[in-house]
Amino acid sequence: MYKIIVQLFLFLFCIGNVDAQDNKRLPSLELDSLKSIRLVSPDRAIRYARQVMSSLSPEQSRLEAKILNILGEIYVDLYLPSVALQCFIESSQKSQLRQSPWNKINIGNVYFQQGQWLEAKERYLQALDIFRRFAPDKDNSITGRTVALSNLARIERNLANYDDALVFFKEALDIKRGQAKYKAFQRSLTGETIDYPSAGKGVAYQHSLKAELYFEWGIDDMALEQLAAADSLLHYVMRNPKFKESLACRADLGKNHLLRMKIFSAAENYAGAYTESKAAVHLLKDSPILMARYYDAMAGMQIEQDSLYSALSSLDKALKICELNGLSVFELSLLEKKIELMRSNNLEKSALGVAEILISKNDLISSKRMKLLLESLNYKSELDVNRRKLKEARSKELLFYIIAGFLLMLTGMILISLRNKKRASAQKALIHDQERLIAENELNNKQDELIKLSAHIVSKNDLLNSIEKDLDYYISLIESKSDKKVMDPLRKVIQSKIDDSSDWEKFQDQFSAAYPKFVEGLSKNYPGLRTADIKLCCYLKMSMNTKEVAKVTGLSVRAVENKRYRLRKKLDLDTAISLDSFIHAFHGVGE
Repeated sequence: MYKIIVQLFLFLFCIGNVDAQDNKRLPSLELDSLKSIRLVSPDRAIRYARQVMSSLSPEQSRLEAKILNILGEIYVDLYLPSVALQCFIESSQKSQLRQSPWNKINIGNVYFQQGQWLEAKERYLQALDIFRRFAPDKDNSITGRTVALSNLARIERNLANYDDALVFFKEALDIKRGQAKYKAFQRSLTGETIDYPSAGKGVAYQHSLKAELYFEWGIDDMALEQLAAADSLLHYVMRNPKFKESLACRADLGKNHLLRMKIFSAAENYAGAYTESKAAVHLLKDSPILMARYYDAMAGMQIEQDSLYSALSSLDKALKICELNGLSVFELSLLEKKIELMRSNNLEKSALGVAEILISKNDLISSKRMKLLLESLNYKSELDVNRRKLKEARSKELLFYIIAGFLLMLTGMILISLRNKKRASAQKALIHDQERLIAENELNNKQDELIKLSAHIVSKNDLLNSIEKDLDYYISLIESKSDKKVMDPLRKVIQSKIDDSSDWEKFQDQFSAAYPKFVEGLSKNYPGLRTADIKLCCYLKMSMNTKEVAKVTGLSVRAVENKRYRLRKKLDLDTAISLDSFIHAFHGVGE
């Protein structure tokens, strides 16, 4: 019984938790898929992210915060700062962390994209301060500090504060180089396998950032030195089988070659620039955005060589890549560059046609942004409504499980109560049977004693009758009447002893112990009965037949028959009722 109740509880518990368990099984692979889709098709990534969030329960706020962060980054890429900012703020509210430095970095990126340097710098500094309070040797702290410092350096670089930017970049590089994993990576360079290649890739990236700074600063030698350091590390990294064909590593190498191309072109070393361009295009061919930037850089180099149509051709290639891959914002900047190039070379008519394309593209992008904004607002509204409905459904479901649990407990209690009552009833029946057996045994014992007593009376009466007969025989031999009379008192004594009252008293006491209230009931219900009548009733109650009664009472069988007849009259029995049956059915007072 207890096992059944426990199983029912477990069944309800499993049903109540199956949805929650299913919701918690969202694999991290889906987050990785979202990040991958983001790079290929932002629109599809947005739809996928919304689909995933719609399947989440309110308890999965931490996972929802991560998805909102990715959504915000997508909107940053699409130049929708207001929607991106909203996503990052919601992510911060849903995050289980009291202070999310990554969220502050993302918000800073929104301000950075809009050129609000002071707002962006404030967010990066706040994030840096939080990361510095983390354990310094943790990966999250190391990555967070380097990202915050690198972003601060970019702000200073855009403001032409190159000294300040260099300080931030150097600190970020020192943090990356100081981590234990990078030191292990350095020790493994002379071995057969490369340990912690990701650490080496991170340091190479910081060298590339310093190279970009030196290039903008006009210190080409230092830029080339940083690029050489970055390339050296990346080649070691790609010795690891996992990173050998890594698109990220190839892209980093390609960007380094692209920067060298710019450096050589600015120094009018066009042979070196073209060599670097060939290496760059081989490595960047799998990345649309980087290939577009490559052709943009090629156009710049061709302009410096007064190769107008080659430059326009490169720009057209870049524009085609942008159009095919949805790189609308970069496409607008390329169109503006193409218009400026045409006008500077007196191609006003052609520039006017490109300007019309630019305007239509701009309108299309604005319309698309507005559509995305409205979709985002509608989705947010629908999500809130669905969340409220889900919350109400959960409340009803919880109420159902509470009621079901209560009913289950009540059913269990009733079943236990019924089982206990059944056990008690069975126990009472057992006790009753035992008491009945004890009573029957006692009655049997008392009946045995009555039978023994009756047998004693019968044997005594037989003996006295025998003595009386012998006495009568011997008296018949006496001739003298006077002598015969002398024997009369003896005969009377013998006759009186045959039906002695003391025997009756003993018998009545023993009989009352076996059949209590029988004699009392007869006397009360039938007051006309005499002692002899009651004696006969007692003998009949003991199932004695007429002969046995005659032996006990010392009467003849006929005399006993007469007594039975007179007793029926006194009891007023119908002719259909047997005297023996009536006596056996009669128990005592009140019947």
